[in-house]
Amino acid sequence: MCTAKHWELCNTSAAFHAATQFALVLEETAKQLGYKPRTIKIRTKEQIIKGGFGKSDAQVIWKDGPEDWATNISALLIDDTDYVVEEDTVSFYTR
Repeated sequence: MCTAKHWELCNTSAAFHAATQFALVLEETAKQLGYKPRTIKIRTKEQIIKGGFGKSDAQVIWKDGPEDWATNISALLIDDTDYVVEEDTVSFYTR
């Protein structure tokens, strides 16, 4: 069982930081393409595990983005972070 302190530490991980930075860049890209940036969401490790969304450390979700946006975003991703792209979600992992 995870404590509040454990969840708080997860939100300071390299993966969560990478997801946050990625989401900021993605929001700017969304604005440029005429999409609503507020539809881009970041899931914390706690939300991911409690929601049954997998075991990643952070996720960026954009359900209202252009088709296949997640497969066309490699230029926006941070090179020193492990990530997996699936449909409308990019999952980040701590090394």
